[in-house]
Amino acid sequence: MLRPLAFDTSTFNVPQGITENIESCIKRGLPELLPAICSHDGTFVIAGSGPSLADQLDEIRAEKEKGRPICAVKAAHDFLLSHDIEPDLFLSIDPRDRRSNVQRASENTVYLLSSRCCPQLFDHLKDRYVMVFHAASSQEENDCLQKHGVKFAIGGTSTSGLRAVNVGHFMGYRKFVMYGMDSCNAPDGITKRVDGSLTGQTTDVIVGASGKKFIANVAMAQQAIDFQQLWVMLPGINVEVKGNGLLAAILEERKRLGMPT
Repeated sequence: MLRPLAFDTSTFNVPQGITENIESCIKRGLPELLPAICSHDGTFVIAGSGPSLADQLDEIRAEKEKGRPICAVKAAHDFLLSHDIEPDLFLSIDPRDRRSNVQRASENTVYLLSSRCCPQLFDHLKDRYVMVFHAASSQEENDCLQKHGVKFAIGGTSTSGLRAVNVGHFMGYRKFVMYGMDSCNAPDGITKRVDGSLTGQTTDVIVGASGKKFIANVAMAQQAIDFQQLWVMLPGINVEVKGNGLLAAILEERKRLGMPT
């Protein structure tokens, strides 16, 4: 397991105003997430927006041909659509305004938005099929949900990509295949997403006996730490990470150590 890093990640969670987002969402009366909204063979495909996604399009098409649902996160939504791959799902737990992630129209995508997402995103997607789920988070958010009679919230870690595993588990999936879930910059050291966006301040992350070095920003490094909690929260799951990013290296190290993968 990676040694815990002394990062202040509070700015990434952006707690201010989230209860107002929840209040606004509940008032919309949107349908809520239920188990088994997609037919499947037990495998859930998560497409993150890491740089490696650009090299994995044929593999994702093959997953779709097998009837496996493709769940896009962040910029992966528009990138996949730009290459004629329609995601079955788009998932977000981010309370910040992420309208930029869903600029392309998709008639057959189900938009799984946490109630903590901002009202602007719900307004932007008002003509699409939106389904709501509630994310267990801070005590303030949990109290807000309880006040409105919400009896079930899906737990997990801080990023949409990792929370997608918990959501998939709730829907009955036990095997998860991740594409574009690098959690590190591209080999050029500065490109952080498949859309070409660049990162700011970074840190070096070294993995295992191999000593592989990756360049990551604070949020990416925190996601890499949180990634290792999946098997604690959801015993018995199987995770496969495609590409040569930080999460894939952590998974290889877990295999080497005989830990669950």
